[in-house]
Amino acid sequence: MFQRTAATGEDAWTPSSGIVPSSIEKDTQLEDSEDSDIEPESSVINIKRKRENFTNANTYKKAKKVGGAQKLSHQIDRLCEAVERRSSNKNDTLGPSITQAIEELDAIPDIDPLGQIYMFATRLFLDKDKRELFVALKHKEVKVAWLMNEKNVQEEKENSLFTKLF
Repeated sequence: MFQRTAATGEDAWTPSSGIVPSSIEKDTQLEDSEDSDIEPESSVINIKRKRENFTNANTYKKAKKVGGAQKLSHQIDRLCEAVERRSSNKNDTLGPSITQAIEELDAIPDIDPLGQIYMFATRLFLDKDKRELFVALKHKEVKVAWLMNEKNVQEEKENSLFTKLF
């Protein structure tokens, strides 16, 4: 509403100037004498106090910004630590790799590397849980029996799906 409005002339005054023009001071004295016993200097003192409060508020905001920057820096540090912990925990809980499972598979003399069971096992090891179970089995005979069982279960699923379609 008052965007392009400016006070000019003898009675122009802004609180930031800190000096009350004599005409306003006289008006203030008249009003003050009617309302109360406030001295004219008190309005100047009030203006100075307001200015000091404004300056203190700005100083507080600047100090708060510095505190905010420190807080942000601290939060970034915490975030980096959390990511590092998560990645180190992830490496601990990943379980055996596909390479480890294939090495265990190669160590079984009964399984031909060009045979169906071997090829089936390589696809099976894409499933983390099944790969982990295979590596956890201690005896080679049990590993072969487990692979054969998994192959039979998958073939039964495929056959039942085929019969449902037709």
